[in-house]
Amino acid sequence: MTHSRRPPLWLLLVGAMTALGPVSIDMYLPGFPAIEQEFGSRGVEGTMAAFLVGLVVGQLIYGPLSDSLGRKPPLFFGLALYVVGSLGCAFSTDMVMLSAMRVLQALGGCAGMVIGRAIVRDRCEPHEAARAFSTLMMIVALGPVLAPAVGGVIVEHFGWRATFLVQAALAVVLMIGMRRALEETRDASTAPPLHLMNTLRDYAGLLRNGHFVGHSMLMGFAMGAMFSYVTGAPNALTHLYQLSPQQFGALIGLNGLSFMLASRLNMVALRSRGPAELLSRYIWLPPLFGGALLVMSLLLPLPLWGVVSLQLMMFVTIGRINPNVAALALAPHGRNAGTASALLGATQSLVTMLAGLAVAVFSDDTITTLAAIMTSCAVLAWLCFQWVRHLERAGQ
Repeated sequence: MTHSRRPPLWLLLVGAMTALGPVSIDMYLPGFPAIEQEFGSRGVEGTMAAFLVGLVVGQLIYGPLSDSLGRKPPLFFGLALYVVGSLGCAFSTDMVMLSAMRVLQALGGCAGMVIGRAIVRDRCEPHEAARAFSTLMMIVALGPVLAPAVGGVIVEHFGWRATFLVQAALAVVLMIGMRRALEETRDASTAPPLHLMNTLRDYAGLLRNGHFVGHSMLMGFAMGAMFSYVTGAPNALTHLYQLSPQQFGALIGLNGLSFMLASRLNMVALRSRGPAELLSRYIWLPPLFGGALLVMSLLLPLPLWGVVSLQLMMFVTIGRINPNVAALALAPHGRNAGTASALLGATQSLVTMLAGLAVAVFSDDTITTLAAIMTSCAVLAWLCFQWVRHLERAGQ
């Protein structure tokens, strides 16, 4: 990757396929109240957790496949499966079916996420990888900017089911673009054959690597802090501040802008500092902002602008952490970059899913409970960073 201001075409395509995850999460958020009303039951947050189940399982499969078969064949299979899952969501008849189809949708959509990281690792050295991941996050951030706002308009005029039809169409367009413009970065003819025992040994080796596990957990808890807000905000903010689906969609879209800002700031900082130094500079800020939101929500009734301001500051700092964590975690694992990317993503998705489940179980549609879960995740991310630093000092 060069230092050109314009991202290369391959990175734009990787960003687009990675953005399917955020789009799948954010586009239907404005439809949460309508889904519960149509199905006559609460618990729509569970469909978010169901999506993360698919992400955890699917990434563990696509990583080894992409190491042995090349990057592109599993990508096309995953996108085709994503189209089927999206159509299933659009025609679901109850919450159980919607949850099941969300799992299927995630099993397909996660291919772009895990293989996208592997492609970056294939093409970039660690410092350049951190820059590439920052650029990637900036591209992916367009999903959270546009998806909720577009979703709000779609829900308002065409109903929540139409959001999934749009997602299916996006995947079809992406398949066409990748077929024409994405080059293969893994020579399958020289790759080791796919073998279950070899795959299990690779995963076991990664799980014994304290640095890799520590960075993976750090990234997972950081994302968990964000995901818990995204999961709980639709009902909490809509009920507390009487927001329409369109208003809420526009509000959630600000999250994407925060990531774009964070990505740009990180790219500039990487010109003079390494990813490890930048990680140490910003890891303590998410607990600070989350704790401030928690304390203030306990002491006084927060206006909407107060909640959103603290939440966005927390998101900006997390956005400056994650690209550097991804680069540091994957740097030593060029031989099995797909498998390492899979375990990194699966760990992140598993921790994030637990945060989403915590919201589904404990949320009472108040800012206080939501802030408590967000802050807990941010503190755990900080503790993971301290663990990695301890291993480095001990020379392990």
